[in-house]
Amino acid sequence: MKPVSTSTEQALQAALARLVSGEPVRTDSRLTVANLAREAGVSRATANRAPSILAELREAVAKTAVQPRLARPRSSGIDEERVRHELENVIAQHVQARALLQRAEERRIGKVVGIRAVKDGK
Repeated sequence: MKPVSTSTEQALQAALARLVSGEPVRTDSRLTVANLAREAGVSRATANRAPSILAELREAVAKTAVQPRLARPRSSGIDEERVRHELENVIAQHVQARALLQRAEERRIGKVVGIRAVKDGK
């Protein structure tokens, strides 16, 4: 296997630094070999020929995999959306409960009216 050139290795190193810092230029910041290659502007095959860079990538993947998902920083927009969605669910549940209670009350009143009609001989 032919080693990568010094300039390619530097490009891969810079791309890895951008991916790990969460500031990619050309990708979605997932730590994958394909994203590393895309960030560096090289082919995936070329990226696979840089074992030291791939080892660093695997190390970075292992570090991020250890962090619990909820411990990772989230944008406040996601939190606001989640709260809004939970409130909408609670309101929908209340509306459904009120409708069921109202239907039960209407049935009860219908039975009472029916019983009175039978008693009155109508």
